[in-house]
Amino acid sequence: MKIGFYSVVPLDDKKNWSGTMFKMYEQLLIQGHEVVWIPRVRFTDIEKKTFKFIEKTFNKIFNRGYNRHLFIYKAKIAARRLEKNLKDFKIDVLFNPTHVNDFAYLKTDIPVVYLNDANVAQLLNYYHYYSGFGILSKLETKYLEKKTLKKSSFAVFSSDWASNFAVDFYGIEKEKVKTIKFGANIMVPEKINFNKNTSEFTFLFLAVDWVRKRGTLAFESLKILREKGLPVKMLIVGCDPEINEDWVTIIPFLNKNNPDEFKEIQQHLLNSHFLFVPTKADCTPIAFCEAAGYGLPVISTNTGGISAHVIHGYNGILLSPNAVAQDYADEMEKLMNAPEKVKEYSENARKLYDQELNWENWGNEFSKILKKLG
Repeated sequence: MKIGFYSVVPLDDKKNWSGTMFKMYEQLLIQGHEVVWIPRVRFTDIEKKTFKFIEKTFNKIFNRGYNRHLFIYKAKIAARRLEKNLKDFKIDVLFNPTHVNDFAYLKTDIPVVYLNDANVAQLLNYYHYYSGFGILSKLETKYLEKKTLKKSSFAVFSSDWASNFAVDFYGIEKEKVKTIKFGANIMVPEKINFNKNTSEFTFLFLAVDWVRKRGTLAFESLKILREKGLPVKMLIVGCDPEINEDWVTIIPFLNKNNPDEFKEIQQHLLNSHFLFVPTKADCTPIAFCEAAGYGLPVISTNTGGISAHVIHGYNGILLSPNAVAQDYADEMEKLMNAPEKVKEYSENARKLYDQELNWENWGNEFSKILKKLG
């Protein structure tokens, strides 16, 4: 099929959405489809000033935040412009990953497949940058999202958490809502050593956002174990918190697109015992898919779409969002005292990767949806 891929940047950009857009583009090509880039619509300087004026006016009148990404006036302009742009393309399917606003009012006979890792309505007051909006802005956001979902031939999400919300909250038909899990955005080794040395345990905190991923909670949990005399080390990769402990190693940044630095990332994934990221809010952390590829058990929070990629008691531990450092320390101590369980979790993580958490599986499942449209 000839697929129009709607994206802000060219499809060969490996940094777009942390590499996820490129992986989807790559899989569509592998599946034998012809893929063309449909650039996202652009707005004029005057339009941008008008959008800003609307936002400021709302802020002033209601003393509340305004969702600058989704509002009716902007959506109507985007739809008209996109309709005009689509006349230059002859495509069988229009693939729309993540863009709600531009498609709400779109009039087209081309089937649209929408994809996201969450519904925007789920993120309201869940992610900090989707918090503080006034009630009218929230209503407008939900109204536009529902229109986009209703107009789509299929809505694809990366977790049942998101898929079920679309069905239950918006009333989207179950038949057109599909869950296809994401894969790892980095290369994974063909074979894994599941017999790691357990005389010392390394807990990897791999994240850029120290606050949202709750790095302090991770540190405090491990500190409890250290104070009990347990042999734990913490490896922080991706951010630079102010911690000065001899058992904590901090690597502020590694670029996975740099061959040498990517090898370093690989070694950290291979040599660590756990990926420990007790995040406050998340939809689909790609790092968890990558951990599975490296046979690395995950310790995290049962929030958002995480349970699609980490199964409690199978390839990791998921605790309540209200769990405190002592709760995490207690669970980790149990695992450290049961090395055979750690090995089992590690083996299960790789099984989960091989079965579901890889892009080849995503490509196969997504092509099944496209065939229904053909």
